[in-house]
Amino acid sequence: MKTVGTHENVLELTCPACHGKGMFQTWDCIDGINSPQLRERVLTDETLFFYECPHCHESIHVESPCLYINRREKWMVWHIPDPKVPVTSQEVCDFLGEPSFDDYVCRAALTWGEWREKIIEMESQYDDRLYEIIKYGAYQLIKDADKEKLPLEAYHVDYTQDMHHKENLSLVFMERERKGMGYTYEITPKVREVTEDIFLPLLHRLPNMNDTGKFERFGYSWAQHMMTYVMQAASSAEGKNTYGQLLGFWIQTLGKELFHADINI
Repeated sequence: MKTVGTHENVLELTCPACHGKGMFQTWDCIDGINSPQLRERVLTDETLFFYECPHCHESIHVESPCLYINRREKWMVWHIPDPKVPVTSQEVCDFLGEPSFDDYVCRAALTWGEWREKIIEMESQYDDRLYEIIKYGAYQLIKDADKEKLPLEAYHVDYTQDMHHKENLSLVFMERERKGMGYTYEITPKVREVTEDIFLPLLHRLPNMNDTGKFERFGYSWAQHMMTYVMQAASSAEGKNTYGQLLGFWIQTLGKELFHADINI
């Protein structure tokens, strides 16, 4: 069985604007280590998965399945646009041409933006789940009035100042009414350190949270459920002196390090 690396895929598309047909060349597998130029496009080219109709020149965003794999560090992120499509171990092994991927860290994403963001997180030496917890905590500190103009669906982790250094990441809040405009807040080393100290031991203790060879979608919704669990523990009689104090310190750290604001708990 031949191992699959970067693999192109050709789709026949019908333009929703003019109903003309055309062909779109894309990829269903990208090997980031063996295709460094394509890896760079994944991280920087926002038009990578856009199809231009040859008839009316309408630009169409195509959400098609694509697996990104890093064989050196043993992780992969699968872009699966349809949440109802199951991904079994055998399907992945058959697709990759490998007998097993049990030692790989596997993630799933529903959209191209979420897929790219997860790849950026995975390339960092920091746990991607902790980035999602930071995202959740920071968004809760935004005023409700500001949330109206800074929609959650456009909120993401990205490289700081287009430097594309895998350890320099920021939170990006995009404005709803002004396309391409937004606010960037660097995730400082202290924010990463405090978040890791508080939440990583808890993640290691939770069942089924550290499985390899199984595709999981660790995003904002997961972080929301995770924080609900932690908050319940913090409100219990036993947790008030432990989790409660730690969460208060964490929230204050987010406020000061990200937004340069003092948060009163």
